Amino acid sequence: MPFFPQFSNLFVSPYIPVPSINPSDISNLDLWLDASDGSTLYDATSGGNLVTTNGASVKRWNDKSGNARHATEADQPPVLLVNGKNSKNVLDFSSNKWITSSFTEKLYTAQTSFVVFKYTSSAGLYARILTQSQSEVTDYLLDGNYIPAIRDASTNNFHSYANSGFVSSVTATLNSWYIARARHSGSALTFKLNATEGSSYTHTLNTGFSIIRVGATYLDDGSSDNGNLNNPVAEVIVYGKSLTDTESNGITSYLNNKWSIY
Repeated sequence: MPFFPQFSNLFVSPYIPVPSINPSDISNLDLWLDASDGSTLYDATSGGNLVTTNGASVKRWNDKSGNARHATEADQPPVLLVNGKNSKNVLDFSSNKWITSSFTEKLYTAQTSFVVFKYTSSAGLYARILTQSQSEVTDYLLDGNYIPAIRDASTNNFHSYANSGFVSSVTATLNSWYIARARHSGSALTFKLNATEGSSYTHTLNTGFSIIRVGATYLDDGSSDNGNLNNPVAEVIVYGKSLTDTESNGITSYLNNKWSIY
């Protein structure tokens, strides 16, 4: 009788990881803030010295997109958290900290945003992970407004905000790290935490933004009013277009491999 080797395992489809994509390899990169890159963290809004000490204030977070949309904050800046995640440094926004990128107004008709953060505190009313506005306009009052990533005060849900309400909601677990992705095609949006995506919501985006803020509300006087995130943030990436599924998954894979989120 002839001998037949066992080939049962040959027919099991192997897991093929999603290829990572470097953020700069995709067009329309508008903002890239990376806390693991020590060359981008400064102790003064004008530049100054690099921040290397745990707990020291980071008053300027340089933009790696090439657009020089550096984020700054003089009075309530985040602080450096050494080895905050996966042996890499992150920024701590606890105690009502924030940082803001201000730039020449740009009309957004589509957008995709990513934020790597840890949900460590439920403090703060309608806490912003990432918000955007125009100078002298409160973020949620901006005509046709769209806030990419925000948390409801009364639940563990995170969402986007559009048409005066929370949309595309996803539930989070306290003391967990997440990659938040908000994608707006121009006519519809979805919010995603790690592998869980909320429902699609119909909304038209045709708005000029000149402010992108991490960690707090933006009010018309430039301040914050109890919309503080109070959680660590590792990386922020914003594109001025709706990424394809391949592009979006590639950026998510890049962030997940780098920060070891899930």
